[in-house]
Amino acid sequence: MASHIIDSEVYGAGFASPEMVTIWSDSNRVQKWLDVEAALAQAQAELGMIPRAAAAEIARKARAELVDLKAIGAGVSQVGHSLVPALRALEHLCEEGAGEYIHYGATTQDIIDTGLVLQLKEAWGVLLRDLHDIREILVGHARRHKRTVMAGRTHGQQALPITFGYKLAVWVDEIDRHLERSAEAEKRIFVGNITGAVGTMSSFGAQGLEVQARALGRLGLGAPRICWHSARDRIAEAACLLVQIAMTLGKIANEVYNLQRTELGEVSEPFHMGKVGSSTMPHKQNPSMVELVVVLARLVRGTLGPLTEVLLQ
Repeated sequence: MASHIIDSEVYGAGFASPEMVTIWSDSNRVQKWLDVEAALAQAQAELGMIPRAAAAEIARKARAELVDLKAIGAGVSQVGHSLVPALRALEHLCEEGAGEYIHYGATTQDIIDTGLVLQLKEAWGVLLRDLHDIREILVGHARRHKRTVMAGRTHGQQALPITFGYKLAVWVDEIDRHLERSAEAEKRIFVGNITGAVGTMSSFGAQGLEVQARALGRLGLGAPRICWHSARDRIAEAACLLVQIAMTLGKIANEVYNLQRTELGEVSEPFHMGKVGSSTMPHKQNPSMVELVVVLARLVRGTLGPLTEVLLQ
């Protein structure tokens, strides 16, 4: 039984793509934790802090499909800790005593925060790919309609003539700025954190910086200059960027919605064979796709307040 619209078998496809559902699934979340633990063990083995054989065994067994997610969930409820049940599951899988070297010197937030960044980076790739695709579609239409005259409107009223291509080019320019901002922010957002309890690296001895650099390098993440356990601006920056992108797409969808009104009929979303506008009025071609995009944009915007609350942590 679905408890959230994203998990709904009836409506879920309208709220999350299969790729994003997979990226943000419990299975992938746990896999990212295990990836961090494996990278940490391998880095420590390279530096002689733990046996190489133990690190190799940890890396071999650090696979989400080998653990029981329901058992981990039950463990979280029982012990009241978000990570320990997953660590115990991995320890149980490891042979020849290798499990005792799991999580050596690390703290929970190291693993969960770095795992979250890995998920975000994976999702970021999908987002930017789709945004580039949208841009190319808009560019193509802008070129085709560079001489298609339409009314330019201000305050919702007809003002002076413009072209439809001009309107689309304005949207393309806005998307280009989002792409520029996203690329520029990656060096701040895609940064892991392996600094141990309270972030001092004392549990790693004199090799703390090297442990972190090697482990995060294996994961394709940057290393921070100092612990960011209690500095959540990286997460907030990502949230703000995502909200800006969502609102631009929502604005475009809302404009299509308005221009598709019967009284205007200047633009419309595709209406393919088999699509139904109304269950009782056969003449209707409702803009259901753009309506949903507007809803999604508003939902994303609504998360910005709670997400930026982490800045107070």
